[in-house]
Amino acid sequence: MKALNHFVVRVDKVFNDTMEVGDKSIYLDSKWNEFEHRICHGVIVSPPTRHDTGAKAGDTLFFHHHVTTTDNLRIYDNMYVASYGGWKPHAIAYRRKKDGEIVMLGNWIFVEPAEVDKTDQVTDSGIVTELGHNIKDRDVAKVMVPTDYMKEQGVESGDIVGFSADADYKMVLDDGSVVYRMVEDNIMYVEEK
Repeated sequence: MKALNHFVVRVDKVFNDTMEVGDKSIYLDSKWNEFEHRICHGVIVSPPTRHDTGAKAGDTLFFHHHVTTTDNLRIYDNMYVASYGGWKPHAIAYRRKKDGEIVMLGNWIFVEPAEVDKTDQVTDSGIVTELGHNIKDRDVAKVMVPTDYMKEQGVESGDIVGFSADADYKMVLDDGSVVYRMVEDNIMYVEEK
């Protein structure tokens, strides 16, 4: 099966609806906190034939959650299409099977949570001005994989960036690591090194 402008992807399970406790499996109702339990990756059956993305059949595609929650993107059983290009592409990135490298698509970017200092804020005279447990995480993150455009602007993996409010959408990758996906327009600044 091939598609012109879409990835065809096999997604065997759309929700992470079981939890292992010792030697037992517990079923989780996926409607409870649905966003936390969505699986947003699958195996590429066919990359779009009209575009040279570099992706190959067998690579893992990371996609927008609408792919598996919108009925018209389901071909049959566990086969879905994820758009590439256009105004709102569903395809975010792929992990190459041959070397495990993640390649971003379009203007999507993966960032990782940045470390935030949660120690008590104390003046030189010993007055506690803010308790560490009250310090909120800022809207900052560490760039995991920058887009080509960001690389041209000097942004590298590991750079700390600030982003616009509510731009960070949590994703769990196929290896269990947690990243946040956003588009490069959500990046407001890059902290100086």
